Amino acid sequence: MRRGALDAAIAALVVVATAMPAAEPPTRAEVDALIAQGQAWLLAGQRADGAFLPDDGFALGVTAMAGAMLCEEPALATDDPRLRRAVEFVLRFRQDDGGVYDPDEGLANYGTALALQLFTSAGGVDDAVVAGARDWLLGRQNREPGSLGEGGVGYGDGKQAGSEDLSNTGYALAALARAGVPADDPAMQRALTFLERCQNLSSVNQAPWVANDGGGVYSPTDAGGSWDAAQAQGAADREKFTSTGTMSYSLLSTYLALRLTPEDERVRAALDYVRRNYRFDANPGMAAGRERQGLFYYYALMARTFALLGIDHVELPDGGSADWRADLYAAIAGHVQRTPLADGSTGAFWINEARRWGEGIPHLATVYMLGALKAIRSRLP
Repeated sequence: MRRGALDAAIAALVVVATAMPAAEPPTRAEVDALIAQGQAWLLAGQRADGAFLPDDGFALGVTAMAGAMLCEEPALATDDPRLRRAVEFVLRFRQDDGGVYDPDEGLANYGTALALQLFTSAGGVDDAVVAGARDWLLGRQNREPGSLGEGGVGYGDGKQAGSEDLSNTGYALAALARAGVPADDPAMQRALTFLERCQNLSSVNQAPWVANDGGGVYSPTDAGGSWDAAQAQGAADREKFTSTGTMSYSLLSTYLALRLTPEDERVRAALDYVRRNYRFDANPGMAAGRERQGLFYYYALMARTFALLGIDHVELPDGGSADWRADLYAAIAGHVQRTPLADGSTGAFWINEARRWGEGIPHLATVYMLGALKAIRSRLP
């Protein structure tokens, strides 16, 4: 990323503080200590067959995500038997069509995208297996010209075109990029059409629900989870799609993966949304009573996005600045739960009392938090 683009990102990312005092970032030693405790807890619960869940429900996705996270610094060695067992467990779900999924789960895209990220991170997987997963993901993209879902990816569970969403699309594109599919590949460029239709920005999206806050919504075709029924003043009832923190960071990180710069108006608008909603007590945009749903995924996406931007500080309206590494580390540390492990050491895990989207599963929540901590670590001296 060019120096001018980075300067523009820093200048654009002006945030509204949420009653948080200025804080110093943690030291790398502090972050490493918490990562070590979290990884110790996760590894202590690994099954003999390599899975990172005590039962089979969602074991594929959680194991693949955990394995890819364990390949990030501070990383397990690629020949560590615990990592190799995780890879072998995930390989059990490879299907004849090249996808990696449990046919009974209905989460084929998530399974394949996460498996592809694990395979490319851990290495040691046959090239044909990697290529098969890559091609399966490419084959799930909606290529119906002019459709609302064009360029997007859905769950990959056999549903007809029209069920594409930003979350599935973001996972697929991240995996394809990691597998070496370039940003200028026609499939990746086609995805930009779908991303624009998920952005609350009238210069690229002329849908009637657009309110121009710049954020991201779950889907332009199936808004469950991203909209609330509302009545526009002086107009008939309509669906109002609501931008959220999770989807706005997902939109931003996916734009950045496609090599859009902070100078691009789509990126600037999404940055404007997250700067206006810079907070750690809730997932912005969620309805009353649901504010903490998706909170840990929100943290993980925030960390990944800021790390991709290569920034450490954000300027505040009062002329001060906030250090996102300090603020996010404090939030993560504030949610940690510790427990003694069988070897006498201390393990750490996380669980969200708002259990929607799997965050009541401590293994998934812990993988999210370890990924966020590693993103913070990547920005520390």
